[in-house]
Amino acid sequence: MPLAMIGEGEKVRVREIRGADAARKHLGSLGFIAGALVAVVHISDGNMIIGVGDSRIAINRETAVRIIVEPVDAR
Repeated sequence: MPLAMIGEGEKVRVREIRGADAARKHLGSLGFIAGALVAVVHISDGNMIIGVGDSRIAINRETAVRIIVEPVDAR
């Protein structure tokens, strides 16, 4: 399911990144790689603050739908 569908406070694991190579590389450089644990810290007007490792990243809904995630216990 897309990260955009995850609620505030939930933790998930990145399964894949969809989109153009440049977008996937950019998200990868921010820590959004397959297997990474991420947490939705805050949602406001479709924008999300995501915890990735020790960082907090702000992304918009358009970007969040490209990040496919799964529940943490799915592995």
